[in-house]
Amino acid sequence: MKITKTSIFSILFQSAVSLILLVLTGLIVVSLMIPKPVPKNSDRHTVVDTVEAVPIEQHHGGIDFKIDGEVIPFRQLDVVPEIAGRVVYKSDNCRLGRSVQSGEILLRIDPTDYALEVEQLTEAIEQAKVNLLENTVQTDNTKKERELAAKQLELRQRDWERNQILAQRNAISAAELDTATASLLSAEETIQKLNNQILIYETQKNKLDVALRKEEIALKTAKLNLERTEVKTPISGVVTSDSFEVNSFVQRGTSVSKILDTSQLEIQCSLYMKQIQWIWRQAGTENSGYVFPPTPATILYEIDGEQWAWEGTLQTLDGGGINSITRMVPCRVKVDDPHSVRSVNISENRTKNPPPTLFSGMYVSIIVHSKPAVSLYRIPEKALLPGNTIWTATNGKLHRHTIRVATTVAGNVLFYADSEKLSPTDLVVVSPLTAPVEGGNVQVINTGTKNVALKKSAE
Repeated sequence: MKITKTSIFSILFQSAVSLILLVLTGLIVVSLMIPKPVPKNSDRHTVVDTVEAVPIEQHHGGIDFKIDGEVIPFRQLDVVPEIAGRVVYKSDNCRLGRSVQSGEILLRIDPTDYALEVEQLTEAIEQAKVNLLENTVQTDNTKKERELAAKQLELRQRDWERNQILAQRNAISAAELDTATASLLSAEETIQKLNNQILIYETQKNKLDVALRKEEIALKTAKLNLERTEVKTPISGVVTSDSFEVNSFVQRGTSVSKILDTSQLEIQCSLYMKQIQWIWRQAGTENSGYVFPPTPATILYEIDGEQWAWEGTLQTLDGGGINSITRMVPCRVKVDDPHSVRSVNISENRTKNPPPTLFSGMYVSIIVHSKPAVSLYRIPEKALLPGNTIWTATNGKLHRHTIRVATTVAGNVLFYADSEKLSPTDLVVVSPLTAPVEGGNVQVINTGTKNVALKKSAE
């Protein structure tokens, strides 16, 4: 290959350009690696920025927190016949999903056998009373006979005493004295027999009394069984199951239907330990651990954009420990009147739908209204920075504070008053800050409803 002057010149030119570019690149890298001087604190306070600040307010309204829950039955009772027999009547309401009222007859068992037993026991009691009366008459007659025998014994006793005196005087023979003695012994024997007979009658009377009481108890049981032929619902509610029909035979103690109590309901929910602590620390209550002080709660349910509310009470744990999976405490909210419902967000121009009723299985929201006995401050949510940090403008200076947040509700942050040395006179910055510095100079401008802090200095 032949090398010309032109190619040599081109190669040299390209090499020179590459060398120049390499040198420029090295200079740029070196300049970037040289650290720039850090401005002094007095210079960093000179960031010009207009920020909004508002007073820190003391919170007196307690802590309302929202949780989710599921409606569950307060109680569900089995309808259990207390006697056996054939069903001769079944109520039309004793069907799945029907409503029944307390005391309503659900079914009737054939009462024939039980009515006959009542009649038999009634006759047995009458016979027992006759036997007892007969015993009383016999006892009274025997006692009268004993009174006469006692008088006769008295006469024979005096006659025997006279014969004894005459015998001592040899005025009567020994045979006459023996006859008087035999007569006296016969009278004493009669008295003894009558006493024995009275004792027998009194013993019989005790037996007859016991027999009468047994018959009376049996009659009460028979009458009770006769009443039990009508099986009534113990509570008002909704029938959730029925397993019998007319002419079927039901056994004693076997469930034939189930009634769901609709007069009260419960809501199963879970709370964090932080929320449990708020409830424990309510004023005027003692922390008993497993029993909550009654805490009001509002139950919310939304249907087609309409929100409805019921009143309830958080008052008991659902068990005695923390759920091992969620690490939350299972609790229950009791609703005393599921039919007492009010609308929350229905406007006047909107068509009002009929109010709903709480049903078992509903997923609802719960707002618990706790009032812990702690001092709380309230600031706008936008004043809170990451790491639970806030900035205040006090006496012309910026100050950084780390607070213990209790909760966030309705665009506000509630925090414990003892977490930092703050007071309602301090102003908390609510607008964004550019490189804030502790102790930075701040000028506060009062605009009436708002306080504006102007940070300025000369750079």
